[in-house]
Amino acid sequence: MTSVPRMRRRSIVFRGVAGATLLLPSLQACVPRTVAPSSSDGFTAGPISDRGGTPPRSGRDPTTLPPPLARSLAAPAARGSTAPTIIDTDDFARRIDRRRFIGEEARPAKYLPRHRTPPLPPAAGDNGLRFGRLDPVARTAPELAFPGISQTPWSPPDPSIAVGTDHVVATVNMKIAWYDKEGTPQFEQFLDSTGDPGFLEEVGGGSFTFDPKCFHDPFVDRYVVLALEYYQDTAESWITLAISDDGDPNGLWFKYRTWALVESQGSRYWVDYPGFGYDERGWYVTANLYELGDGPGPGFLGGLLRVIDKTGPLAGEPMEWADLLAGGASWQVAQVPQAGESTRIVRQSSANSIELGLVVDAPENPSIQTSSVPVPQVAADSAAPTPVGNGLWIVDRRMMNATLRNDVLWCTNHGVVQGDSSASAVWYAIDCAGPTPTYLQGGAFRFGGQEHSFFPAIAVAGDGDVGVVYGRSSPDRHPSLEIAGRRATDPPGAMSIGVEIGSSVTSPNGNPSGLNRWGDYFDCTVDPVDDRTFWAAGELQTESGWITEIHRFTVGGVADLDGNGVVNAGDVAILLAAFGTAGGPADLNRDGVVNGFDLGLLMGDWGE
Repeated sequence: MTSVPRMRRRSIVFRGVAGATLLLPSLQACVPRTVAPSSSDGFTAGPISDRGGTPPRSGRDPTTLPPPLARSLAAPAARGSTAPTIIDTDDFARRIDRRRFIGEEARPAKYLPRHRTPPLPPAAGDNGLRFGRLDPVARTAPELAFPGISQTPWSPPDPSIAVGTDHVVATVNMKIAWYDKEGTPQFEQFLDSTGDPGFLEEVGGGSFTFDPKCFHDPFVDRYVVLALEYYQDTAESWITLAISDDGDPNGLWFKYRTWALVESQGSRYWVDYPGFGYDERGWYVTANLYELGDGPGPGFLGGLLRVIDKTGPLAGEPMEWADLLAGGASWQVAQVPQAGESTRIVRQSSANSIELGLVVDAPENPSIQTSSVPVPQVAADSAAPTPVGNGLWIVDRRMMNATLRNDVLWCTNHGVVQGDSSASAVWYAIDCAGPTPTYLQGGAFRFGGQEHSFFPAIAVAGDGDVGVVYGRSSPDRHPSLEIAGRRATDPPGAMSIGVEIGSSVTSPNGNPSGLNRWGDYFDCTVDPVDDRTFWAAGELQTESGWITEIHRFTVGGVADLDGNGVVNAGDVAILLAAFGTAGGPADLNRDGVVNGFDLGLLMGDWGE
């Protein structure tokens, strides 16, 4: 293999990238707020209007497509290899395209085959496990917020973020952007060929990417981006990736378009709903496998796990990867920032159990060792009410994200917990240190009545503190974003009350006959510089469509009002000076007034 020479960096604001080829054969602030859209410069032309509603096409000659990949359950890993395309986005005609789309949105599913994930089995009796409580004190301190990517022609956005030393990278359906850590935009462009050019356009020239995700790999200081592609007319299914050439997203990227059309039991299958994670050894992609409708096989085959050796992509050389099939649906991959630990894949396997898969011998000869973990019961609830419109479609109990630190797997989903009638954002901590994983603790954001919480995303700092972002709505509340946290020293199951960091000015109402899709996931991660600052991304609604926001926050003893590192008499003096006033930092339980409840909470943190 020949290393790709580094190209020059010019002193411009940013660069980007696009492209990759396949070898089979080769292809070419601290208060709740409502953030305005990132730009008032709107546009109406886009993927939907340009196509006149017709399905997107890849532009590929069907005779050049690889054959389907023969895969089956319980079979050994099957290997593949893909060569890169390298693009310098100095060539982009428009490097920062922050225009907001004005017009009728489309769900990506409109251009995908009809598909359905099998329902989860019911709970096998009450296992006696229960979720923990919400503490009345706010443990999270918002520090910075800035607008992310605004309305594109696609809905929902499904925001994802990656945070490195100096930059924040974000993806949505179907855009990518990055910023410095103060929120200054450095790059924003469409992922597909509707860009100028599209970030992934020269990978395949297609006009349909969906379900993008990203992360920063701290072991190698690189940004890694994923998007799926599907084209109906030629039955194409791809897992497309892009890797920055160093820790600065400005500059060169290595792009890989990996073939993902699977053949099994006489049928062909395409990939949907990716999980995306890493550990010290490799990068990992999971995806649901749905039948194209042209064969005798089952309509749902299970989950694909693609294990990627990162050695080649780090040098711009061919990417070597291996595939395994896993039973069950909607596997998520843990992000593992700690050396010496191996990732897990995780899914909700019944109403009160989680299935874990340990990926062993990666990336050379990977296999999966699975185990089932009893957890508190969560029932299905796919609808959340809003003040206008028919409410939000919040999909199902699939796992939203996962991370592993100190042999503990933290993961999230949402559903109805025992004793409630509304969906709650839920988190779990699974002890993976021993031969048999066990449930350690978990909690639910329960608010009673018709208050729903959903799409939680969790991250864990080096000291064991936890940060969570989630959405919330009710018949009286437009969709909002909240953050919460817990200290490593908090009692098992405890989580702080949420702090609202963003609120919608209205609710989506684009579907007059049904629920309005509100996404598949939000995102949360930890800053690798200090390993304690949290970053989160989520979605809100304006009168002219959805927007995304990026927030930075910390978790700790927020009763330290004077910031001297300890809760003592100085903090009591500040609280007493604010006694009886409305809100402010001294309102520790965020009930709108500083009173004796807040003083009691402060005394509970005394000396911390």
